[in-house]
Amino acid sequence: MQPRVDGLDDPLLWVGADGSPAPKGLRDGTSLVIRRIAMDLDRWDKADRTARENAVGRRLDTGAPLTGTRAGDPPDLSAVDRLGFPVIDAASHMRRAMPAQPHERILRRPYAYDDTPAPGTRTNTGLVFVSFQANPVRQFVPIQRRLDEADLLGLWTTPIGSGVYAVLPGAREGEHLGAALLA
Repeated sequence: MQPRVDGLDDPLLWVGADGSPAPKGLRDGTSLVIRRIAMDLDRWDKADRTARENAVGRRLDTGAPLTGTRAGDPPDLSAVDRLGFPVIDAASHMRRAMPAQPHERILRRPYAYDDTPAPGTRTNTGLVFVSFQANPVRQFVPIQRRLDEADLLGLWTTPIGSGVYAVLPGAREGEHLGAALLA
């Protein structure tokens, strides 16, 4: 559910692109959210494949939704199994992180890390989650609230650091970066 970056979803990415007032010096900038999330791979590896795929809502081998065949396939959230249970669990990470409203889409990217383990542990692994959005309160926070309410992947993950940053618009010819903040 990434925004399109061909200009059609500019209001989702760039501050003030929707015509709303923008904080001084931030029009045409964006906001950046960075979260470092530790993954308990020692416990994750003990769960069977079905439990892990159910927690994520995707196939581990292809990244496809449990209702699809390729990673880019849209999930069918109404699909049920032969017993009538949802194929994609209501508490799966994918379902909880999906935008409930079109304006909740964010440009996001996870970056895996695997650091030297702390003494007494086997792993120090996780991801650094990065997202860009015009308004983190309107776009990012609702998604985080849903994940906080119920996220099966949370059984194996722990956020260990977060930050929200204003990203200044680029400098135009003859300007200095951030000049509009000081004007």
